[in-house]
Amino acid sequence: MPPSPREPSLPPSPERPGRRPAVPPLHPGRRLVPGPVLALALMVLAGVALVACSRPQPATVPTSPPPPGPAEPAPTPPAAVNPLTGLPLDDPALLEQRPILASIDNHPDARPQAGLAAADLVYEVPAEGGITRLLALFVTQRPERVGPVRSSRHYFLDLAAEWDALYVHAGGSPQHYARIGASGLDDLDGVRSDPRGGGRRVFTRDNRRAMPHNLYASLPVAVAAAEERGWAVTAQPPAAPFTFLDPGARPAGQEVEELVVHWPGWRQGWVRYRWTGQGFRRETAFGPHAAEETGQPLAPASLLIQFVPSRPIAGDAAGRLDVDVTGSGRLLIATGGRWREGRWEKPSAAAPTRWLEAGGQPVTLVPGPVWVHLVPTSTRVEIQGPDQGPDAAGETDNRQAPAGN
Repeated sequence: MPPSPREPSLPPSPERPGRRPAVPPLHPGRRLVPGPVLALALMVLAGVALVACSRPQPATVPTSPPPPGPAEPAPTPPAAVNPLTGLPLDDPALLEQRPILASIDNHPDARPQAGLAAADLVYEVPAEGGITRLLALFVTQRPERVGPVRSSRHYFLDLAAEWDALYVHAGGSPQHYARIGASGLDDLDGVRSDPRGGGRRVFTRDNRRAMPHNLYASLPVAVAAAEERGWAVTAQPPAAPFTFLDPGARPAGQEVEELVVHWPGWRQGWVRYRWTGQGFRRETAFGPHAAEETGQPLAPASLLIQFVPSRPIAGDAAGRLDVDVTGSGRLLIATGGRWREGRWEKPSAAAPTRWLEAGGQPVTLVPGPVWVHLVPTSTRVEIQGPDQGPDAAGETDNRQAPAGN
């Protein structure tokens, strides 16, 4: 293979003999940076970049969440409700007090009575001669003054028994004493004994009134007397005999403005109730029936008119009655300015009375005090509504109970 031709040698530079001439710059007008200088510059720039990259950045301040709003209030626990009135109770433990039933005088000379406004339930029950007794049931309150306290009748014991109540009375009929010993009731009698508790008398006379309408009982002392005798003073809360509407709800039935009960045996023995929009204001032939504590007329929210068989006791010179509070029968329900029909049942002396709607469920009432009237089946009851004139009162025929009673 022939030898490669050699490039011709350049003639020596006239400026520096024996050296190649300097290579012209790639870009005319610019000077090349010598290699060592360039390298140093690159190293400086790299160091600056490294320092910039490694310089700590300012911390990011987290955004604070908005301040919380006002805390939601804790849910209010449901208020305790008195099963006898449907009204709220501040202290549910009050329902664990043993019931006390007091026999209260209802003669005109005994009015105004003390303690009725504090009762959880009130019965009006026939005695004799057209006179009635008021049996006041106390569960949540213990008034210092209750009365005037009067004598018992044997059928009152069946009402005390169904509540397992401590029974407070002042004497009784012969039929009462024939039964009380075997009844098993704990009773405090203000005539045949002088019961005391904590050194105080349960019964005291008020000399501002004439006998026999002036004997009063202190329920706190009655409780102390029961404790000293070893009797129970606490109990399970009473079962609810009624259901209650929400406040403001309208009850079923026809409107009633006035309801009059004509107790048999005394022409002046009637009691009239006038609906006021808040309660049934009670009046008698002697004027408004007021509470001693307030001077204001008694005005229960609900009335139960319970028709019961009754008959004179054969051979009883005083004309006393035998009243059947056990069994079943007709019921008039007046509540919240309306009235309707119902039924009652009490299978035995110790069994609770059941007050029922026509359909068989417990009666539904507006919240508030309840008065129960045990009236003989012959009792005349007049009911007047807003669309009736004075001669068109809704008189009920109670001479015979409906079929099936």
